[in-house]
Amino acid sequence: MQTPPVVTTDFLYLRHIGDRNISEDDFRKIQTDRVCEMQNWANILRRSQEEDKSIKLAIVTANNQSLCGFGPGTANLFCSMVNLRPVNW
Repeated sequence: MQTPPVVTTDFLYLRHIGDRNISEDDFRKIQTDRVCEMQNWANILRRSQEEDKSIKLAIVTANNQSLCGFGPGTANLFCSMVNLRPVNW
């Protein structure tokens, strides 16, 4: 069963979730190359905002057990993909 793509709010929420088996000792750097998946989500976000002008905000989260295994690095990588300024951590 697939949920139909119906917009019910004026914002998007994207949560990067990744490998929960990564050791906390390894949270200082990106552990997994997930650029392709992240680029896909960046494209979906961009396309959604272009197709539906009612979308005013996108909330994108990443923690240390995120898609790439390092929350700040994941956030900065995604920022660069959607033309936002990276943050110095």
